[in-house]
Amino acid sequence: MTMRKEMSSEMLKQSPVDLDTPDAPHAAPPLRRVVKPPSLSEQAYDEIKRRILSLEFGPGQFFNELMICELIGFSRSPVHHAIQRLKLEGLIDIIPRKGLQIRRESMNEILDLLEARWAVEANVAALAAQRRTESHLTRMRALIDASHELTGDGDRDRFMQIDHDFHAVIAEAAGNAALTEIMRSLHERSARLWKLRLLAPGDLVHTQEEHTAVLDAIAARDSVAAANAMGAHLTSLRHRRVAPVSFG
Repeated sequence: MTMRKEMSSEMLKQSPVDLDTPDAPHAAPPLRRVVKPPSLSEQAYDEIKRRILSLEFGPGQFFNELMICELIGFSRSPVHHAIQRLKLEGLIDIIPRKGLQIRRESMNEILDLLEARWAVEANVAALAAQRRTESHLTRMRALIDASHELTGDGDRDRFMQIDHDFHAVIAEAAGNAALTEIMRSLHERSARLWKLRLLAPGDLVHTQEEHTAVLDAIAARDSVAAANAMGAHLTSLRHRRVAPVSFG
């Protein structure tokens, strides 16, 4: 008992550690997240996909792996892995003894794509109405304002970019990473389809009006109205844009 009291007394007499002295222990530095550069396969995938979505590699066009290697400047192995990924995503068909073909979208596939967007994006808009911030509303309003500066088919690329960004802000406001990833994939495929068509008469005005209705519902935090407005926008898009397509 006496020994314990003596030890306790000695401990109380000891001065606290001076953190300013050179010999004082220091906290370990925070761990830094190491960001690895994309692999060659990832880079090849990104480049081939970019060329497909921008129509540099057009629907129905035939290639083989060696041709693509020469066109994009990558070796055979990363290109092979990239092609397998793009096949799974439905952008490339592998034809036995012929090579590979940039996929043509059939009318049924276009309708399926629009139906999938309707099912996903109506729910995303409903979530956005519940979770949006003033910053999200400000960005959406700015995009609608920017769309009023467009005039016609000569502004198609800008129109598509504004439309993409508007839907991307809604996905961000919804705060659901899984739904955002699904939307990203659907919009990438949509972008390629819309590049194959001229803007229909009234497309700009209809889209501005429909985006405004979606924005108003989200701003009012009305989930039902937001879902209905988004559904109406995509239904209108289907009626305006779906038409037989010839890729030549």
